[in-house]
Amino acid sequence: MSDRLVLPHALYQSMLAHARSDAPREACGLLRGRNGRARDLLPARNVAADPRRDYLVDAQSLLRALDWEEDGDELIAIYHSHPVSSAYPSVVDAANAFYPDSVYLILSLLQADAPELRGFYLRPEATFQGRKAETLLSEMPFQQARSGLWGFHLLPDALLPGVEPRAVAADATFYLVFDEESGRQPPPVRLISVQPVTIIIQL
Repeated sequence: MSDRLVLPHALYQSMLAHARSDAPREACGLLRGRNGRARDLLPARNVAADPRRDYLVDAQSLLRALDWEEDGDELIAIYHSHPVSSAYPSVVDAANAFYPDSVYLILSLLQADAPELRGFYLRPEATFQGRKAETLLSEMPFQQARSGLWGFHLLPDALLPGVEPRAVAADATFYLVFDEESGRQPPPVRLISVQPVTIIIQL
């Protein structure tokens, strides 16, 4: 697992073209590679219910990514675009991040003439249930991100009520998220870390 991702310029240009062609919908896709270097790109279909505010990679593309391991590659990164927002993970992005070893690339088109690409690891750090969940739900200022999903963005030095402090990377931040439609009461609260990854676009 690398703290940087090398992205050939041709792949970056393909990603940018995909993002622009799908706007105002969020574009998404997968990158294969090894040893911190991407070597191919697979544009995917965004099958999210609201593709202007969310993304969901189609199942067929994810199945194709499983075959990469036979060639010695891996799903090195997952990309999506933010047509009208900055290149930073949203609550929804964090809640839907299920590949902790892959880099999440976000390509912002907020400034049309100056697109911004950033990368992150999004990793589940803890799940709080029972009394700890009740305490967090009552004391933290959660905001609704979409129907049923609530979240709150935390800075690295934030203290959580009823939760022991934990060692974290100096540049990491966090999201607390919960789904009120989880079918459990109180709903479990997940802590997801957001750690920047250096992106090198190589000519």
